[in-house]
Amino acid sequence: MLRTNALCSVPALDVLTRRGILRAGGLAFGGLTLADVLRLQAEPKLNKHGRPKSAIMIFLSGGPSHLDMYDMKPEAPREYRGEFRPIATNVPGMEICELMPMQARIADRFTILRGYQGGHLHTGNEFFSGYPWQESPRASIPGEARRPALGSVVSRLRQSRSPLPDYVSIRSQHQWERAYYLGNEYEPFRIAENSSNTGKESLENMTRPEQVSDGRLNSRRGLLTALDDRRRELDFHASAVAIDAFQSRALEIVASSKVRDAFDIEQEPKSIRARYGEGLDSNGQDPWKWLLQARRLVEAGVSIVTACTYGWDTHRTNFKTLRGMLPSLDVALHALITDLNDRGLLDDVVVLMGGEFGRTPRIGDITPDGRSHWPEAGFLWVAGGGLNAGQIIGETDGRGERVIGNPIRMQSVLTTLYNTLGIDPATTFPDHNGRPQYVIEHREGVPGLA
Repeated sequence: MLRTNALCSVPALDVLTRRGILRAGGLAFGGLTLADVLRLQAEPKLNKHGRPKSAIMIFLSGGPSHLDMYDMKPEAPREYRGEFRPIATNVPGMEICELMPMQARIADRFTILRGYQGGHLHTGNEFFSGYPWQESPRASIPGEARRPALGSVVSRLRQSRSPLPDYVSIRSQHQWERAYYLGNEYEPFRIAENSSNTGKESLENMTRPEQVSDGRLNSRRGLLTALDDRRRELDFHASAVAIDAFQSRALEIVASSKVRDAFDIEQEPKSIRARYGEGLDSNGQDPWKWLLQARRLVEAGVSIVTACTYGWDTHRTNFKTLRGMLPSLDVALHALITDLNDRGLLDDVVVLMGGEFGRTPRIGDITPDGRSHWPEAGFLWVAGGGLNAGQIIGETDGRGERVIGNPIRMQSVLTTLYNTLGIDPATTFPDHNGRPQYVIEHREGVPGLA
């Protein structure tokens, strides 16, 4: 375990003292300076393409129904089992909902985690960071500081020099994915927040105005640098560091056609867009757009891409809603996994999908066919990254109400993801009060997944 708290650019530390700088620069471990150790720790394992592994995290906001998707109970009483039938997959003994036939063909490429237990609130904090939302964080008490999202941790440790962001969030709620004490410069690059927009507005914001030439852009960059140098002589505030990082990345994005191209799904052939489900009705969610964009981004070199789809809070008309949403999600997921595989990227990209919790096993909530929240049991779905596939891990009872054996926790899942990405989950960072906080507190991965 390495503690990375010798220097910290967080809002609570307004001034970097001379003593702190000397301690950080002079500290040595067997001939290695602290900078060397940090560099080695952050050096990710490279894949066959010469770059580190990446991740796509798909959040089904609202709480997707485990009993109607990946943990069906056909032998349960009618008031539990619901209206959908299970179908066989290409993995013997694994069955999933009849509305997901495309995934049934590639079940040997993903793993279903049954018996997941998450929080009871409608937040994505636990999914993205491993920690539930804290309404009143007290950073001086272990475990009560608001924790940075996985993408922020990866961005902080890798610090890629590419003009592409390390961490991109598609349509997620702002408060769910935050860097907190890591520093604002490690917040995600956000696209089309809370809308079904594919990022067209964000793409327009990345484009250099026609009247601004390369020379004029470079001149503005030079002027900005000169002004920032003068400002830094007077101000060492940590927020200034974040602003510098934002300005630098913004100029690189505007100047780089590679960045704009990576975000532009309209460059994909019509055949590929149709493969992901373009034109398939999905209650306005359009998963084909954001999963295709996620594939383009990781292929271009983005480390972490998160995508959020809404509408899974089925207190009302559970079955009608899922009939509208599951087919398009099924097509898009099948396309994502097979597309990554065809491009030789599946072992290099881990894909995680899930929500806050499952749905009430006994049917009947606001409407007779509605299901309410059920934090006692849910599911997660994992593929790629070189992880073991074609299996079910975990179990619930005959009505899907209770976990049999040990429940699956998000910290275990994210421990597996961090290890897959070449990052030690025992790494610590100082919070706003300087107290070291582990990336993950409970670091036992999911047995059988890796």
